[in-house]
Amino acid sequence: MKRQPTALLWCILLILVANLPGLRQVMANAPLRTDTDTVAMLDAMRNTGGLQGWWQWFTGDWFLQNGFYRPTTCLSLLLDYTLYGEAGWGYRLTNWLLAVLTALGAYAVCFWFARRWLSHWLSEERFQHLFALALALALSLQQTNALHTPQGWSAWWLVGAWLVWVNRSRTLSAWMSRFRSQWWGLWLAVGAFFWGWDRLVFSDFERLIVWVPSRTALLSTCLAVWGMWMLVRWGDTGKSRFLLGTGLLYAGSCGAYEQPLMMVPLALVLAFAMRRQWGWRGWMAAGLILAIAVGVLALRFALLPASPSGYQQQQLRSAPLIGLQHLLETVLPVAGSIRYWKTVGLDPYLFFVPDAWNTLMAALAFLGVLAAARRSWRWFGWWLLWHGLTYLPMSLLHPFEHYHYLPQIGQNALDAALMAWGLLRLQHTSLPNRDV
Repeated sequence: MKRQPTALLWCILLILVANLPGLRQVMANAPLRTDTDTVAMLDAMRNTGGLQGWWQWFTGDWFLQNGFYRPTTCLSLLLDYTLYGEAGWGYRLTNWLLAVLTALGAYAVCFWFARRWLSHWLSEERFQHLFALALALALSLQQTNALHTPQGWSAWWLVGAWLVWVNRSRTLSAWMSRFRSQWWGLWLAVGAFFWGWDRLVFSDFERLIVWVPSRTALLSTCLAVWGMWMLVRWGDTGKSRFLLGTGLLYAGSCGAYEQPLMMVPLALVLAFAMRRQWGWRGWMAAGLILAIAVGVLALRFALLPASPSGYQQQQLRSAPLIGLQHLLETVLPVAGSIRYWKTVGLDPYLFFVPDAWNTLMAALAFLGVLAAARRSWRWFGWWLLWHGLTYLPMSLLHPFEHYHYLPQIGQNALDAALMAWGLLRLQHTSLPNRDV
């Protein structure tokens, strides 16, 4: 009875340790008044009496006065202003704590989904915990900008080391015979692992913690992720406190930033996917989330002008088609290969250029991604939807780093699953009775 709580405590401890590099950003020499957006926030809080004027930000525009309704973010910054004044480390410490809580929430949510939709790969609960832990650790290192060392590791060396380990009890000739008979499966496994590894280790955030205005994305993502955990707990148990928590956390996330509004379709899809297990509970939770999103939008248009502000017009891309192309290449990077060949043409001399070979091999390796997705279409479909929907509105804007934070949860779930499937498929070359 004590083993599971002890394992959970170790997972929490490891996630906390993985986030420790972020404390360097907390204590960075970065005065608040060197950034124009932060200056505007500080002046707005000072001019309205700090926490005493909190109610103004629930009835109008937020600190920057650029056409957004973000009362939850304003309230969190007002609390910092009350506690720390203009000491930058305090605001950055809150950002770091939110990042830690988000990583813990990602662990909890992904364990729940892994237990239901990856059990044919990860049949034992301890492997499901390890998978969710690996995903949360990756997010921790990404958000604290601590992936510089792994970025220098070759995926070929990792694959080679894994093959040596899983074939340690076999002779070289026996393994080579096995390789010749299953070379295609080996290629699919390597391709899936490569795609997952490259996307995961090169998805880092340089100033998510140190830049105070990132609070919008950090707070909304933290609340949205834990709101999703409350939702699945409500679906499983039917306990009303989880439904209440779902509503409060989702309302808070929508009041912090606009991205969580795109989670309405996710709730509807999940209610449909779990309709046999949850019944009416899933639809009630989805209806609650839909009602909250409609309510937040109604408040925004009742309290603020409907026409886009000057800042909003400035941020929009020149053509929506460019944004949608960017979205496609973000969610499915192999689409960049198509654009590459359309740009350079099919000139035979290109194959003397390394870029052409790299692009071609990446496209062929993507077959491994398709193979992995076919084996676990629920997992890949759900998290692809998360990644694409939450990034959709931001793809129409000129990019900022924090736009990717909420979508990163979905991308990490995809990349971690690709790597896990690739390694298990490679192991299958030594254990032919293992079906992945």
